[in-house]
Amino acid sequence: MSVKAIPICAETLTPFMYHSTAVPSGTATLPEIIGDRAIAFGLASTLGMVRASVALPPKDYQRHLRAMPWRTSVLTTTTPKLLSPLVRRLNLEEEGGFPRALQDTVKKGNLATYFLTQEVPPGVTYSGVIFGLDGFDPFKATGQNELVIRIGLHRNGMVRFREIEEVREVFLNAATAKLFGQELPVARYLLHELQLTPGMARDVAETHVSQWH
Repeated sequence: MSVKAIPICAETLTPFMYHSTAVPSGTATLPEIIGDRAIAFGLASTLGMVRASVALPPKDYQRHLRAMPWRTSVLTTTTPKLLSPLVRRLNLEEEGGFPRALQDTVKKGNLATYFLTQEVPPGVTYSGVIFGLDGFDPFKATGQNELVIRIGLHRNGMVRFREIEEVREVFLNAATAKLFGQELPVARYLLHELQLTPGMARDVAETHVSQWH
């Protein structure tokens, strides 16, 4: 399988967040990265590859990624930012028809009705690469110089891609490599499904990703 790395710059257009890490009284997003799978599935949605259904299919990352004519690196930034914490409410006592046992658990303090989240602000710039498989290029395929994808919890964030000349280093997700039977070194273990490799040259990254099939 031939692989071509397409360097990209990604700019956040709207705030977004993930329940990435636990913090006192809530959760916070990892502001210095955007995960490769978030990019891959966001791009699939933008290009019309996602099944029109209100129900999610069973989780099978290997099968779903294999169906896409691209892979992606992890996107990174040298200027991570987070907005001030926002107070949110999860109203389990009065909405949704949840069983009494769950309502009682909430009232005992085991699940917080009010909690905090933090979002990445607009205007943060990330870089990385999209690996086109067998000549695929999303910019050429759509005839667009820029592409906008949705990411984040409930897909409430928007990120704009544009192609650039080069990136200094490429960071892969060792957890994604593992899905395809490849073992890569881990420089930073961020989450179970997000394990950052050491930075590598673009041609080295292409060689690794050519085995992800």
